[in-house]
Amino acid sequence: MQSGVAIHTAARRYCLERFTFWADRYADIVRRGRDRERDGYNYTLEALATFPRYQVLNAIRVELERIDPTGLVDLETARGRLVRAGETASDDFTRTPTGAFEQQATAEERAAFCSYVRGLSPSDLSAVQPLPLQRVLSSEESAAVRTQLQERWQITGGYWYPLAECSIPGVAAFDARAFEEGAPPAHLQDVLTRRGVRRVWELREYAPEYEQEVALFDPHYNGAEGYWSACALDWIVYASHEGSVTIGGWLLDEVKSLWAGWQDHLWTGVF
Repeated sequence: MQSGVAIHTAARRYCLERFTFWADRYADIVRRGRDRERDGYNYTLEALATFPRYQVLNAIRVELERIDPTGLVDLETARGRLVRAGETASDDFTRTPTGAFEQQATAEERAAFCSYVRGLSPSDLSAVQPLPLQRVLSSEESAAVRTQLQERWQITGGYWYPLAECSIPGVAAFDARAFEEGAPPAHLQDVLTRRGVRRVWELREYAPEYEQEVALFDPHYNGAEGYWSACALDWIVYASHEGSVTIGGWLLDEVKSLWAGWQDHLWTGVF
């Protein structure tokens, strides 16, 4: 692994692992009822010292994934670019006006990331293990992919079947909770890999949108409508806010073959 790719991979893994650490800690705070003051509206100091950390780590990770690591030829140039990402990356969560306590937590997490990247030695980088590729699509790429999907699968707006009409045969919508159990991501990843699919697109109701390795394929609603497909456009998955997951193309036949009793879990619109 070339040094630029290695330091990019190490930085990305750092963000992923630290995000999980702080997100889990915040989940524990919520579980203990320690996230809100007695008025039920204001956050506790413990909460304010926690959730801004995973929010800024997510923003940094997304910024890292806008970078093509294969173009990071010179190590020190790469290091400087990653540090700048740590210092400046932002999104809607980090741009929201915050108080001094949240700002301090965010600044500490940025500083910790930058210190980590600056401290990575050549020997550290030689031990870095690869991560599955995930690259943020440019706005031009996203627009092009969306146009192709819309034309191929009769997607006329933000929503698709079963929330909108579709006359294309070979499309079915399932209850999302049942689908996750009957056709879990690992099984779908195996199906795609066996059919020669190596990378997929993940498009969301709002950014970021990705090109990613099949190992990261996990079609589910995360607060934003989601679409997944690949360059051949011969299969599609759509996850909606109404608790439905729609499958189209040859992937539907594969889902039916691996999921006994799929007929009992077609989406009815009833929760």
